[in-house]
Amino acid sequence: MITSWVQLPLFTLPRDFRQFDRERHADLANPWLVRARQTARALGEARGWSRWIASDVDRALVIVLSGYCEGESIRYSELFPALRVRGLPVVRTAEVLDRLGLFSDDRAPAVDRWLERKLHEVSPGIRRDVEAWVRTLLDGGPRSEPRARQTAWTYLNEIQPVLLEWSGRYDHLREVTRQDIATVRDAATGKQRESRIGLSAYT
Repeated sequence: MITSWVQLPLFTLPRDFRQFDRERHADLANPWLVRARQTARALGEARGWSRWIASDVDRALVIVLSGYCEGESIRYSELFPALRVRGLPVVRTAEVLDRLGLFSDDRAPAVDRWLERKLHEVSPGIRRDVEAWVRTLLDGGPRSEPRARQTAWTYLNEIQPVLLEWSGRYDHLREVTRQDIATVRDAATGKQRESRIGLSAYT
């Protein structure tokens, strides 16, 4: 029986489902697994899954829910490596788990991953200011409307070489001189010039 109330755990250690062995670990009587398999069958019928996809999702659910204890969440960071190594469907399995309230998507937002990729070599002081500028472009501010994500991405792509060059000389944007800004602005044309003017206005 699945109860309606549980005491939430104080903390949860990461689980490694890659070590799962069906003969030793499968618990087909686990009530959450039973419920998840029923949910997957109904979802598969509604979506027109082939019998191979349905079988693969079922195998995935057995792996992640055989040892499931009520109140836990199955995190993406635990689900993905275990299913990928077996060639099992991550997205469909996550959808079944999510319908039961068992799935936690712990991936960093796309914007955070993109900023990390673009700014990981920029000095920390400059990086903080540039991140604030980009997020203002994306989210808007007291005196500005939000810009399209592609616009913010284009701006940062254009000025990244400048940020890297300044990072070799400065720790913070407030150390950048008017001459530095004029030099990089005047060396650019078109969209690149627009991006650099935008950054100079922020600094």
